[in-house]
Amino acid sequence: MSSGRVSFLDQQQNREVTELGLRLKEASENVTINHTGIQQTAKRPIIKKVLETMTAGIDVSSLFGDVIKAASTKDLVQKKLAYMYISTQAEQNADLVILAINTFQNDLQDENPFVRGLALRTLCSMRLIDYVPYMLESLSHALIDSSAYVRKTALISCIKLFNLSPKHVLDAPLVDQLYNTLRDRDPEVVANCIVALNRIFLSEGGMTVDTNIAHYLLQRLHEFNEWHQCLNLLDDRLKHHNSGVQLTTVKIFIKLAEGIDDIQEDVYKRIKSPMLTSLTLTSPEIVYSCLEHIIVLMNQSHQLFREDYKYFYRRIKEPSFVTLKKLEVLEGIATKISSKEIINEISGYITGTDKVIAQKSIESIAKISFRIENVLSYSLEVFMKLLETGIDIIISSIITALEEFMNESPEKVGSLLSVLPSVWTSIDLSSQAGPAFLNLLTTIGYEISEAPYILESLIDDLESYPATSFRLQLLNSTVTLFLHRPAECRGMLAKLFKYSMEPYESLEIRERALFLYRLLQKDIKKAQEIFKHQRYASKKNGNNNFKTRDKHLTKFNTISLLYGKHSEQTLFEQTPGNFSKRNDDQFFSSPTHHISEFDELISLQFQNLVKDEFTLSSTVSIEAKKFKACWENFTESHEFEISLLDSSASLISLTLDDIESVFEENMMMIMASGSSGDYLKFFLYAQEINSNILMLCELKLNLNLKLAKINLRIGYEAYGIIHEDQKMNLSKYSEYFIQYLTRYVKELSNLVKLGISFEQYDY
Repeated sequence: MSSGRVSFLDQQQNREVTELGLRLKEASENVTINHTGIQQTAKRPIIKKVLETMTAGIDVSSLFGDVIKAASTKDLVQKKLAYMYISTQAEQNADLVILAINTFQNDLQDENPFVRGLALRTLCSMRLIDYVPYMLESLSHALIDSSAYVRKTALISCIKLFNLSPKHVLDAPLVDQLYNTLRDRDPEVVANCIVALNRIFLSEGGMTVDTNIAHYLLQRLHEFNEWHQCLNLLDDRLKHHNSGVQLTTVKIFIKLAEGIDDIQEDVYKRIKSPMLTSLTLTSPEIVYSCLEHIIVLMNQSHQLFREDYKYFYRRIKEPSFVTLKKLEVLEGIATKISSKEIINEISGYITGTDKVIAQKSIESIAKISFRIENVLSYSLEVFMKLLETGIDIIISSIITALEEFMNESPEKVGSLLSVLPSVWTSIDLSSQAGPAFLNLLTTIGYEISEAPYILESLIDDLESYPATSFRLQLLNSTVTLFLHRPAECRGMLAKLFKYSMEPYESLEIRERALFLYRLLQKDIKKAQEIFKHQRYASKKNGNNNFKTRDKHLTKFNTISLLYGKHSEQTLFEQTPGNFSKRNDDQFFSSPTHHISEFDELISLQFQNLVKDEFTLSSTVSIEAKKFKACWENFTESHEFEISLLDSSASLISLTLDDIESVFEENMMMIMASGSSGDYLKFFLYAQEINSNILMLCELKLNLNLKLAKINLRIGYEAYGIIHEDQKMNLSKYSEYFIQYLTRYVKELSNLVKLGISFEQYDY
């Protein structure tokens, strides 16, 4: 039945196309007046119907000859419709295109410039290499046509011809003719000529501009419209109402002043006024763009906007994205004279309804205080008043800032920490403020009587705080306080160690807990020495200049400045799952790495242990039936997730074959693999040589979210009753294999790229 319907439909379409052909042949070219009073020929509505049929996906190539005949008409609308059909169908009817050449040549000589331009545009739109000579000849005549419209059309057609056959364009005298066209009397033609030359010589950096051409274009600048003026420069363009003209002129001024110290500052002073004026425009999008460009200018001249800080205060009903960018500017232009006034202004934003602006405002005050030391005490007074508001988001952000202040000026901050017991219940402990609070609490915990009891309440409610960074800092803080007040902290520290070493805990937490336990057990004096000097890495900016950003003058007045990427990446790279990007600087200064010098020691100890006691078999092989039976009967099991945020951005490009090859080369054999929704799914197995313990693993990789979900089953090949010593082996080798698997999963992207394994690095 299905094939019959399709056949019937084809027949109907063929009959429709045939009927259109007959109507075209029979229709008269005489001009008539339709019901709306417009003059037209009888063929016009038929050709319009042909285009509608073509748009519906029906093959109308058989009408090519009839439409070519219909193109020879005085009805300009009909001619445009016919030419539209010809340019679309030319590649499918290459043998018949020669019939249209005569029509093109006649129309190229027509007295009506619009007919000449239409014929030229259609001729150069046909992607047929055999007709390039006709195109070159027609373009050569059109570039000297009496009509500016035809000359402009010819210049755009030169680009089409270059895209079709670059060699023909470069070998012909056409390029010299284009350079001559730069002196055309019509500014629109000149602008199109610049566009055409820049496209043709794109691989060489654009058209060649010597001193004569530059001076000539500058003298004619006032003739161009506001968009074409972006191709040139002049002093009065700084006052132009169009921001694109302004920014282009600013860019050229700065570029010309590079390396000329005598005039560089004068140039910056000249461009400051129009940039500040742009901030008063009603369009928030344009204001945001101007702020981004101002940040670039601040990197070029650090003194430029320091006296104009009031221009960057928040305005009534201003969108939050503009305010956030203004705060970034204020961080950089504050001076010893203006800093207190700026901090007063910013502090007014903190108690508003916008939480994002409140957080950013607190961060901005902190950054200003780091850069200008004499305002630190004043900032702390502001923060202490804000702590009295009792607003969670404000208190959490201030606690994070106080932690940073503590590292820079502990003598000024220490006396203020007595407020911690009264505000800690208002802190969002699941955020970055959680670890910051714990660090502050234990920094002077021996002076705060409530400190042990606050930590104990957190340990008793540990399930409410699953974040790894929080739990690692809780371990560090509890040990720190224990070393100062052992009698009060002994019991809760033992409880925390017990919780942290449970098998379901993450490997990172278990390793940290085990290390701290062994450190206290081995040498209590050494532990006191270590934790006495424990400090976070300083986040203070090392210089007094505005924060250096990866934004250079070459990106000025381009969309890449707004996106923070090169233009090619902004326009063409659309990587799924890449909308939330982790800040590496924050990561490497996070609580996870407070005592990183000992992490390395633990890692080395584990590697030596693996080398001696943990070796996977390269010859193990089991059948699917046995895999299933072992999976159902093994009692030792672990489920956990691995974040792959540290992995390369190329992780998304990995294939099943790539990943399988990495696992199999490192003795983790593939039982089955495939894709399931957003996940790549693998069933792996491996066997430890010395113990014959079998390890089965279900691995799900979500490359978009950069997340791995793992379900692990471990046991003996001959499963049954397990003795106590065998249970200990299972627990030990479980930990070894989890570490082994985690490392390979995290390094998948690099291993595929380099084609290596850890064995080459004496793992």
